[in-house]
Amino acid sequence: MPTITLNKKNFESLLGKKLSLQELKYNLAMLGTDLESIKENEIIIEIFPNRPDMLSEEGLARALSSFIGYKTGLKKYKVHESNFKIKIDNKKVSSVRPYASYAIIKNIKFTDASLISIMQLQEKLHLTFGRNRKKVSIGIYDLDKIKFPLTYTIKPHSFKFTPLEYTKSLTLSQILKKHPKGIEYASLIKNFKEYPIWIDSNNLVLSMPPIINSDQTKVTKKTKNLFIDTTGLDKNAVEQALNIMICALADHGGKIYQVKSNKEIYPNLTPKKLKLNLNYINKILGLNLNENNIKKLLEKMGYDYKNKYVYIPKYRSDILHEIDIIEDIAIAYDYNNFKSELPSLSTIGSENPFNNLKEKIAQILIGHKFLETSSYTLTSKKILNKMNISLNYIETENAKSQEHNILRPWLIPSLLQVLYENKHNEYPQKIFEINTVFKKDKEVTRLACLITHKKTNFTEIKQIFDSLMQQLNLKYEIKETKHNSFIEGRVGRISIKGKEVAYIGEIHPSVLTNFNLNLPVSAFELNLTDLFKLL
Repeated sequence: MPTITLNKKNFESLLGKKLSLQELKYNLAMLGTDLESIKENEIIIEIFPNRPDMLSEEGLARALSSFIGYKTGLKKYKVHESNFKIKIDNKKVSSVRPYASYAIIKNIKFTDASLISIMQLQEKLHLTFGRNRKKVSIGIYDLDKIKFPLTYTIKPHSFKFTPLEYTKSLTLSQILKKHPKGIEYASLIKNFKEYPIWIDSNNLVLSMPPIINSDQTKVTKKTKNLFIDTTGLDKNAVEQALNIMICALADHGGKIYQVKSNKEIYPNLTPKKLKLNLNYINKILGLNLNENNIKKLLEKMGYDYKNKYVYIPKYRSDILHEIDIIEDIAIAYDYNNFKSELPSLSTIGSENPFNNLKEKIAQILIGHKFLETSSYTLTSKKILNKMNISLNYIETENAKSQEHNILRPWLIPSLLQVLYENKHNEYPQKIFEINTVFKKDKEVTRLACLITHKKTNFTEIKQIFDSLMQQLNLKYEIKETKHNSFIEGRVGRISIKGKEVAYIGEIHPSVLTNFNLNLPVSAFELNLTDLFKLL
């Protein structure tokens, strides 16, 4: 879990109240964080990943102040109208970092401590919530150094600007090779033909997201007004990261101003609204809370509650369902106040026999020196099209990425992708996966095994299958078949007790070419759901 370092004096100023060390430890633990140490004016605290809004002195002070009953209820932030405008080149940025949100913060009065806190929040959000800048990156700029309207677009590799802490300009490709941040994060954009850029109406570059800001727009202790942008691959995450940043800055007295673009106006801090079911809350918690109890507990956690609706602050990115609200009610109620009860129904637990089968198969394959993998259940049409066959598949609605837009209908394509991503490792490579595939009317658990090296063939993979069946005490039949993903004459259809349950064979050279694999691959894929029924 991430840790943050707090300036004790600054934190207590934001909290509005001094707590003893014992009070601080207890309340932080109850809130779901952990106080690691206090050294003079420095507090080190560990934060759970589900609360990115607490990755700063401002956010943690806001949550703790409400929790201890000092400033309860929903904290409201006013967003002022403005004439600030930006242009998003949607067609151009859609292939690199398609989503952006933005805001203006004015009248900030930075101290050394508050500036360090904001920069720490930015970096902690990059590392955790932003998935090391891949999902979300955040730019903070001195507003008084830039001229609106701004443009978010892309530029060629030869385009130049002066990156942060440099005195001379570099091309975008040079930044990725020479600047420390460019070297560290180059993998996020290096394969694109052009790179994302924020630029103002005087052609002054603000940043090259998600890599580095320009030196001309950097923020110092003297900065009073800020422009903030968030860009990334997930629209919801980009907006939430912006909300967390600007609320932290507003807690330092900053005034929030909206920014308009082609179709969007940011920020939007209108609280989310969710209806609660009192009976459901009491059923889950085993309590007998009334409306007034619920209201007080929710206010303790920084919410408002009116007419069976809870109002959720926009900086709370972790609230997805009513059960998340119930968890916060339990925290406010204090887990120490829950009474232990024996269940009225006595039951005997046992292991799931299907899980036992999967575990036994995994151990057999590990004994044959196979490595177990676990790939994503979401894949892409592009991956499936590499298999030389047409398949029925389930496509997701409103997919955020073209790389993960369909539920996989079989495992072998995912494992071929694993082999491609591990070409740099030594051979032979022997991998397997036991996981779910999706059909139009059902979900099925399958086992896929792949072997790749210079001399792998049908015989080798069949020997593995023979050993597996022998140790499961099963007999099977195999007959030659045709399958465009395998080499003709080297592919079989396997049946057990008259039920077809597997394909086995050597992967077709054209499929290997499609995956950019240079060595032969032998494989089988077995339907474990059907096999378990037969057993």
